[in-house]
Amino acid sequence: MVDDLYRLLLDRAPDAVVVANADGVIEFVSLRTEELFKYPREELIGQKIEMLVPERFRTAHVFHRSRFVTSPNVRPMGSGLELYGRRKDGTELPIEVSLSPLQTPTGTVVSAAIRDISERRRMEAEAKLASERLRSAVESIQDAFALFDGDDRLVLCNSVFRRTLPESATGAVIGRRFTELLDMSLSASFYELDQESPDQFRARRLQYRLNPSGALDLRTQDGRSFRVTDRRTGEGGTVTTIWDLTDDARRELEVREARATAESASRAKSEFLSSMSHELRTPMNAVLGFAQLLQRDKKTPLNERQMGMLDHVIKGGEHLLRLIDEVLDLSRIEAGGLSLSLEPVRVPDVLRDVKATLGPMATRAGIELIIAESENELPLVMADRTRFLQILTNFGSNAIKYGRQGGSARVIPTVRQGYLRVSVLDDGIGIPEEKHNRIFQPFQRAGQETGPIEGTGIGLTISKRIAEMMQGSVGFRSAAGEGSEFWVDLPLHVALAQDAKSARPDKRVDSIALSAPDGPEYRIIYVEDNPSNVAFMEALLASFARVELVVAPTAEIGIELIRAHLPSIVIMDINLPGMSGFEALRRLREWPECNHIPVIALSAAAMPRDTDRAKVAGFARYLTKPVKVDELLETLESLLARS
Repeated sequence: MVDDLYRLLLDRAPDAVVVANADGVIEFVSLRTEELFKYPREELIGQKIEMLVPERFRTAHVFHRSRFVTSPNVRPMGSGLELYGRRKDGTELPIEVSLSPLQTPTGTVVSAAIRDISERRRMEAEAKLASERLRSAVESIQDAFALFDGDDRLVLCNSVFRRTLPESATGAVIGRRFTELLDMSLSASFYELDQESPDQFRARRLQYRLNPSGALDLRTQDGRSFRVTDRRTGEGGTVTTIWDLTDDARRELEVREARATAESASRAKSEFLSSMSHELRTPMNAVLGFAQLLQRDKKTPLNERQMGMLDHVIKGGEHLLRLIDEVLDLSRIEAGGLSLSLEPVRVPDVLRDVKATLGPMATRAGIELIIAESENELPLVMADRTRFLQILTNFGSNAIKYGRQGGSARVIPTVRQGYLRVSVLDDGIGIPEEKHNRIFQPFQRAGQETGPIEGTGIGLTISKRIAEMMQGSVGFRSAAGEGSEFWVDLPLHVALAQDAKSARPDKRVDSIALSAPDGPEYRIIYVEDNPSNVAFMEALLASFARVELVVAPTAEIGIELIRAHLPSIVIMDINLPGMSGFEALRRLREWPECNHIPVIALSAAAMPRDTDRAKVAGFARYLTKPVKVDELLETLESLLARS
């Protein structure tokens, strides 16, 4: 009865139970043993226990079993040995065994409780694989990564994080508190503290860790730049990520230095161009000024042959000035310093200016200049009027230069969807197809670089960039020997009545005629240090009997003369020895008796900043050298009429 009860209890045990005698012969197996090893009970009873051990372990098992029987003791399950059992079909399974020796009247028996740990091994393997994958993933992170537990002890980090610690941080770092690692870095003077003390730095770092928000930028003594972020985990731990921004900071510094170098070079180039423009315009003022006076001389007029030679002088000088202006324009565009004034512009007014500008050039070249008239009134366009005219003049002058004698250059406006196109067509030499892709590049002249036709090859480049700055575009069609068509497209302006009114030409201020024999007399003071320019101005105004010219070689002398004579107009050079023209104007405006006198700035400085500065300073007009005689006389007559 008792044996049956114990047998029933053993059969219900969760582990397999095998009872063997001192010789290793099986005397009892539980039901779980049959299920685990797939042997019927009758096949196991009376057999050696080694039949449940894999063959490769049986010899060793016999030895260990004999030693155990000699001095038996209880051995708990899971003693650290990796044990395997063998099923009837020869397959193996990992097991844990707990041995319990028992002395009986017939001798020593051993009870073995056997547990299948296959599922545990599987779960352990999966956990180990997951852990290895996590470590591999953390290690593969490009930036430093560290995980701290709720006690702020380091539990996981990658090798990059270790490199953010000082070299003195030897040994294992896992398990160390964050404060310990921080103090270790401070003791090794690892961080660049700037103006902070170590205690202040430590307090700031711990304050950020206590309430992490945004990022913390740190630098090390060896020049590295770090960006640190701390983030709380759901379990109360902290994830620390550190980005090494050293290369980025170095590249940013290099970019800043390169930008500074480029800006310095650009300023140097602009200053050089401005200086060269000034140096070239100053002597050209005398050359072209006297040439214009010779053309206008009524007392001793030149003969036809001399006028022809003089015409070449003027044309060459004007061409040189155009080259200077084009180079300056391109420089300003590249530097982003070209300013535009976009406003509603009447296209017919611009076309009339094109005809007036290019008409004489076309006549000399034997080419008919045709400005097509639209059947309907052309709409307004949004543009800078001066720059719009510059583009069309550039296209038109090219059509004339590269046209055929006896041919034509046609300017045709057409309205399209949302914009207006002005095309300039010629029947000249055309452009070979292989040159098309370079036509808007600087210094490209479609194969005419060494030909007899004058030009720099930057006019089309400037036209394209100016059109794009006005939200427009340019384009062309051409074939060798068949002529070319260049066009500019500009956006339309939805013109209201007041726009159309404001876009009409302003009514000109009435002017006086200096050449009239009767009328008041005028005194003009000219402040200029260049003898050639003084001689030109004296020769120009000598023909007007009602004008008295007083010359001052310096601004200081000029101021005294102006206060003494109170002239009708002052013409002042800007770059004077000693006091500049700007300072002289400021001084004049301080005296009420001189405050009303209009002052014309006459300078070889032709950059936009020079014009803007003169406008802000209060000059009545700003004229550039070499001065155009008609423009100067018109300015004088207009200002005299207003005064």
